[in-house]
Amino acid sequence: MKSEFFKTELENDVVLLKQTTENDFNDLFLIGGLKEIWEQHSETDRYKKPKFIDYFNGGLRNELGCFTIINKSDNKIVGWSRYYSYIEIESSVRIGYTFIGKDYWGTNINYNTKKLMLDYVFNLVDIVFFDVFSKNFRSQKSVMKLGGKLNETNKDKYEFILSKSVWLNEPNQETKEGTP
Repeated sequence: MKSEFFKTELENDVVLLKQTTENDFNDLFLIGGLKEIWEQHSETDRYKKPKFIDYFNGGLRNELGCFTIINKSDNKIVGWSRYYSYIEIESSVRIGYTFIGKDYWGTNINYNTKKLMLDYVFNLVDIVFFDVFSKNFRSQKSVMKLGGKLNETNKDKYEFILSKSVWLNEPNQETKEGTP
């Protein structure tokens, strides 16, 4: 079952998600090497090259793969995301480790990335969790726009939950496409 998460590509009119390779490092570091990207994350120094290398290599080692996000309008790498922590017995997986380049904040890139990932993964599982740090207000807002609900708090981390039934029955799917 885990191999089904390792999808080569997901695509819509806005973004292409492709499996990350070592060749993507320079482009990802170019946009992820900015201090402001990581201000609301647990590792606020992830913009430093040694920390970013660890983060990048962790994604490459992730058993469910990781996606490099490409903006189709300019064919540029704009960020990345991944599935992780698949639990077969509860039919759940987590989506996270996402970052989007600052030039693309406030656009529909993040929404379209998550929509592709959710549409695909809800063919495999019934529940998706998002772990968001308590100070990461941008990500909390984005997850709630997707329909995620606060499920649990643990020190400095919030766990949001989104069920397949909520996602498939969300009344405003079409109107959300312009949200970040």
